[in-house]
Amino acid sequence: MGMFQRFVSKATLNDDEYLDYQDDADYYEDDYEAEAESPVSEIHAVEQPVDIARIITAKPRSFTEVRGFAEQFRDGLPVIINLAEADDVARNRIVDFATGICFGLHGDLNKISADVLLMTPRTVRMENQRPESRDSF
Repeated sequence: MGMFQRFVSKATLNDDEYLDYQDDADYYEDDYEAEAESPVSEIHAVEQPVDIARIITAKPRSFTEVRGFAEQFRDGLPVIINLAEADDVARNRIVDFATGICFGLHGDLNKISADVLLMTPRTVRMENQRPESRDSF
């Protein structure tokens, strides 16, 4: 008897072992059906209330300073980013990062002016109001 045939004979079940295996499977199947009939309660997500009366302001000069406002935004707070003191390379990296984190957390990135951005989380909605006349403040 070759090595392969010895392996096959050890790996296969004879008729008596197969019947024992089937009996065990029926036993476990009955237990599963009994557990499936037990009442199951639904799982509900619990959202922590966010204090939207707070708005974080950040004035990063380099990309290394983004972690502070990113963590605040991740916690659900709106963030105003003032890029007036950042150079062009840092400004582009910060804007790209802010765009990515807003996209990843389903928020919005709004341009307020040439140097100021507003990051709003998905729990905060920003509405634009059109001025009624150009002469008004």
